[in-house]
Amino acid sequence: MQVCKRKCSEVQRCTPSKQPRCTFATPDGGLENRAVLSHLTVKERCLCASLVCKYWRDLCLDFQFWKQIDLSGLQQVNDDLLVKIASRRQNITELNISDCRGVHDHGVSSLASHCPGLQKYTAYRCKQLGDASLAALAAHCPLLVKVHVGNQDKLTDEALKKLGEHCSELKDIHLGQCYSITDEGMVALSKGCCKLQRLYLQENKLVS
Repeated sequence: MQVCKRKCSEVQRCTPSKQPRCTFATPDGGLENRAVLSHLTVKERCLCASLVCKYWRDLCLDFQFWKQIDLSGLQQVNDDLLVKIASRRQNITELNISDCRGVHDHGVSSLASHCPGLQKYTAYRCKQLGDASLAALAAHCPLLVKVHVGNQDKLTDEALKKLGEHCSELKDIHLGQCYSITDEGMVALSKGCCKLQRLYLQENKLVS
């Protein structure tokens, strides 16, 4: 490997730029920036674009980008992220946290308390979640039409009773491999959710 030892004395040093650190932070560029960021995935917005500068961080958390949130499979997702999203009182309609092992009842409950317009909730293979998170969703999100919570060992009839009490719009529910659910919970769900159209059960041995 050869290294050039010539001293380029004629090359002038660049003067520091007087431009603001983030040249996109202008009123006229707001709509254009949102259009650009709208093409990024949730992972790209959270872990990349939001770190560019404070303006981009605020823009990435803009409610327009967070109506449908798909965080499935992202192991970086934890309760703190859900609490931050909830603190901005987003108008979220869909949430998918399948395979997010760092999310617990506290994070989901916090998000639910600030998102009354939530309509679709998906949390497959989140074995760490229990009745508290689904009960919070039922209490704060009466517009739920879809709940997919397959493979949650800690889920019991108590959560289904809460759904039956508060979620009369529920049409689609997935409870496969939720082994602690019994006939008692299914009866309570069916009585309160008269619009139910689709029910998925797999390996629910306590349901007759």
